[in-house]
Amino acid sequence: MKRCIYHVGPWRRAIPWMVFGPMLVLAAGLWLFADSLEDRSAGALVCAILTLMVLGLHALISYARLELTAEGVRLRQIGMNLAAPWIDVAGLRLDRGHEGFVTLRPIGGSGAANLAAVRGLGWYFMPIYNKEQQAVMAGRRWIPIEAFAWHLRRGRLREDLARLAPAVQSLAPLLAPPANPISPAVQRRRLVILLGALGAILAASVMLGLGPPSRKEHVFSVVMALLAPLLTFSAGWSAWHAFRSGARLAGVLFTILTLEGVVWCLLAWGDLAFLFSGAG
Repeated sequence: MKRCIYHVGPWRRAIPWMVFGPMLVLAAGLWLFADSLEDRSAGALVCAILTLMVLGLHALISYARLELTAEGVRLRQIGMNLAAPWIDVAGLRLDRGHEGFVTLRPIGGSGAANLAAVRGLGWYFMPIYNKEQQAVMAGRRWIPIEAFAWHLRRGRLREDLARLAPAVQSLAPLLAPPANPISPAVQRRRLVILLGALGAILAASVMLGLGPPSRKEHVFSVVMALLAPLLTFSAGWSAWHAFRSGARLAGVLFTILTLEGVVWCLLAWGDLAFLFSGAG
């Protein structure tokens, strides 16, 4: 084959469904099992918004592709188009979760500039890449392929790379940007937080579906009052970090989400106060 095309690995394509799936179930439960027309309408609206969000994220992830030819490598995705001939590729980095090509010269185009601008972004309030890796991105000499690492371990990417670019070898540890290791304790804490959040959402969904009308209303109000500030704070932190990293478009989008979250917090807390004051 003259051109080998790889899509994002199956686990990464499932991330939007794993993250927003529980909230989608909760909204669907409210839509199907709520007693009042207002609650069913609110559940249907939230369900529709989450469905569009999940499908949109799934489409964006599915669009990304890695292309290998006898001439070079190209990464195509929304907002990023990175390409380099094999003669400019210094080597391949294979640190798990940080896979990518390091080039000898800066990559031209807006894709490399966008990647350099968002090099400080991350999740769980921690950057994805450490300072050494961010320095390579700032120099526009990095083509990330961690989203396609599944093909390295279970697919044909390694074989195709050896066939199309036999001169490109794995970088020696001293030449590769060092990984940012995460301690087992931090990994366990993240897993506990994730499982706890999923369990709470699932329990709330069951209570909304099976409980009496009064319990449904109270549980839904409490869940919304707790969920709103968490998502608002996350969006606000992402907006600050995006502007700090130079990613203005991402910063504007996260700022809009933050403002919407503030309005959501005010409505959720007002509804909760009204409900537990006895007036509702």
